[in-house]
Amino acid sequence: MNKIYGLIVIFAFAGLLLPTTAIQTEAASDLDFMLKIGEKAQKYIKAKIDEMENKNSQDWENRKAVLDIYNKSSYELEQLSAALDKDDRKSAGKIFVSFMDKIKQISLMLNQIAENKVQETTPIHTETIKRYEMNIQKLKQISEKLGADIDFSVIDNLLLLAKQNAENDENEKAKDVINQIAMKGVEINKVLYEINEKNKIIRAQALAQKYVDRINALIVEAKTSELPDYVQKLEHTKLLLISSNNTSQITKNISIVITINNDIKEINKNNLKQIDIDEIRLSQTQKITVDLNQLETKAKFLYSNAGESKVALYYAEKALAIIDNVRSNIDEPQHRIDAKLNLIEKLLSKVSRILQDST
Repeated sequence: MNKIYGLIVIFAFAGLLLPTTAIQTEAASDLDFMLKIGEKAQKYIKAKIDEMENKNSQDWENRKAVLDIYNKSSYELEQLSAALDKDDRKSAGKIFVSFMDKIKQISLMLNQIAENKVQETTPIHTETIKRYEMNIQKLKQISEKLGADIDFSVIDNLLLLAKQNAENDENEKAKDVINQIAMKGVEINKVLYEINEKNKIIRAQALAQKYVDRINALIVEAKTSELPDYVQKLEHTKLLLISSNNTSQITKNISIVITINNDIKEINKNNLKQIDIDEIRLSQTQKITVDLNQLETKAKFLYSNAGESKVALYYAEKALAIIDNVRSNIDEPQHRIDAKLNLIEKLLSKVSRILQDST
């Protein structure tokens, strides 16, 4: 029976590069099931690696390449287990998808190595070479999509030579050339995998930069809310995020930012509730005075941080002027005072956004 299948499968690389949202959602729906799948997959792959023969240097180089990806998958399986212990469904889903990508990659490489050995005793048919040609074309498309700029001239020439040998019924020569094509395919596959991993880091770093902007906004909010401990945490996390050089570190620091953001919102929410309880005991005039004091404190803080931003200074000054106006006309009808207070809050929000965009 013809068992030539490894090289055909190895070029199906596109499916490994773009895991779909549907897969992530399904994976995250059953946390225990994800871990079971991961453990079984790794156990199966480890058994296949152990079965690999190690008769020559080329086999050893292939085995080292497989083990390199296998070790990375083992680390991710540990991360998956840790995420499940914390019931972190979102992180678990992402880790699971990345882990299965590596398992697929290893499986393809093992199939390729097995194919190389089968070819030692199996005649090379023209139809098989045509399928190799189609799969090389797929590799070229993936390379172009990734911007890899890989030189395919060597593998193209080998493919032409394999065709000539097969047409001339020179099967032994054809087998040797096909082995070279297979090895070249493994090399290209590995390069594409590494480029894809680098692209992941680039995308993660871009996301990190967005969160740096968010941290700057949170720092302003924490200072306004008089939360010095959170200001310190945010400054420290910002430095870590800027210096992060892998997706795991970036994801960890982004999670910290999200947690701090939720904490600040909860604190402010509780503070507002407490203010509401206290305000029940205050007269209408006292309540307005408290509101004005809070708005004035925030306005002065933002004004002091406006620096050379003329627009920010303008809105901050306008807010302070309206605050003074309300104090001077505190006996005005409630709906007019409420309208002015709303206007003050809108002006201060504009100042905050301007300062965030300028950082």
